[in-house]
Amino acid sequence: MLYDLTILSLLPNTLGAVMPLLPKTYAGFTSTGTVLGCFSCEFGVLNRFAFLTRYDDMKALTAERARLMETEDPYGIGQYLGGVNSTPFKPLSFAKPVEPGSYGPFYEIRTYTLAPGGLPETEAAWAKVIDRRNEMSPLLTIMGSIEEGPQKMVHIWPYKTIEDRMKARGQASKEGIWPPPGGSGKLTALQSELFVATSFSDLK
Repeated sequence: MLYDLTILSLLPNTLGAVMPLLPKTYAGFTSTGTVLGCFSCEFGVLNRFAFLTRYDDMKALTAERARLMETEDPYGIGQYLGGVNSTPFKPLSFAKPVEPGSYGPFYEIRTYTLAPGGLPETEAAWAKVIDRRNEMSPLLTIMGSIEEGPQKMVHIWPYKTIEDRMKARGQASKEGIWPPPGGSGKLTALQSELFVATSFSDLK
């Protein structure tokens, strides 16, 4: 199983025109996979929407990439787009399958850049404490990028409220399990953005 995280960046002052079109974009987002969620960036680089899609294998993902290349306006909002970035990921060994449901509406998407060959060491350190961390607030998924270039590790955390996030992270830090001991040695950059699930998203 693979996941694709696609970020659609809108041109300035186009959000009002795009919002009514997004449910249709979501419904036809992929021809070979399953779109799981659509999220609007609330804190971070604004006017951006993240789409999380699941694929059975690389063949299905490659077929979808080919379709996108051959379609003039695959998302139906071409005139409003300022950029598109898609990254394929493989879930880490302890990641559970992503299932539709109401976990948010807040979704923190954290993107870590790793030194070459740094994922196995990082994964091993996280695996030791993730069960306890999940008791405080459940992890939606954690995954490593599989394309050329600096490797990214993305983990997505849903929260009912911002206060829930602060409480969970504070407790994990107090117990000494967060950041995971030994899990930061291969990290070269960290980014965190807060997204909100759209009304039509299967992940809410």
